[in-house]
Amino acid sequence: MGMLFDIFIYSFGNIPLGIFITIVGVGLMFFIIKSWFANRTFSLISLFIGMILFFFLSFQSILLCGAVTIRSYCPEVETAINTWEKNTPSNVELTPEDSQKILEQIQGEWPIVSRYISGADFRGYNSRNIGHAMASELRSHMNWYILRRTGWCLFFVILGAAIVIRSMENNGARNSHSRSRTTRRIYED
Repeated sequence: MGMLFDIFIYSFGNIPLGIFITIVGVGLMFFIIKSWFANRTFSLISLFIGMILFFFLSFQSILLCGAVTIRSYCPEVETAINTWEKNTPSNVELTPEDSQKILEQIQGEWPIVSRYISGADFRGYNSRNIGHAMASELRSHMNWYILRRTGWCLFFVILGAAIVIRSMENNGARNSHSRSRTTRRIYED
């Protein structure tokens, strides 16, 4: 819950955007299912599954939007690190402790980053290239995080769609059965 709270405070736009994406995604899923299975109707179970799917997708979408926001901070992070390290001689290599201190400064400036990245080990870098290296690593980490969130969203959509399809009521069978009884009566008379 803390991650959602941090995303809410530091990037308020992610929550409505994540919910909007979820509404569009779930609505599109139901529209496609209804288009493919026109002779079926949604049951109460189908709608209940849709609500559960909405909850899981909302959570993943909000986290995904938060990660996109953090990734957008990468140029600012690089500039800040370069500013913090401008007085450090360029021939001095950073130790893991030095890079951890820089990460703590980043987390102080952008607290939401601490929810995604907890440690840094950039030994061998110096003040000239640490900013670019840390920003690139942050960008890479966020890209991987976004890919995982997208994978979870796809998993939930596929699983939810399969369950919704199985829970739909088949109206076509009832209609064709009643038509055959009507046809039989006509021929019998």
